[in-house]
Amino acid sequence: MPKLFITDVPSAADVKVFTTDIRSDADLVIYETTDAWAATESPVWCYTEVQGEADKIICFVDSQWEADLTVFKTDVSSDAGWNNAGKSGLL
Repeated sequence: MPKLFITDVPSAADVKVFTTDIRSDADLVIYETTDAWAATESPVWCYTEVQGEADKIICFVDSQWEADLTVFKTDVSSDAGWNNAGKSGLL
């Protein structure tokens, strides 16, 4: 978890996500992987093209104000984690 399916339709998404360039503004620091077996915790995201395989459906939005969750992407898996654990229920 989570294996995510990306939609372009915000109303079809379980979670609307905004990507920030400022780590301290993020609710969650994520690490993206193509290895579904590595995506065992909410900060490690793996995407699927099959909606039925997904744990959640997300939509990336252009504004932080319309997002349910703000994320910062890291290239180091050990750096991933929650900055705002109060939103952990979204995933």
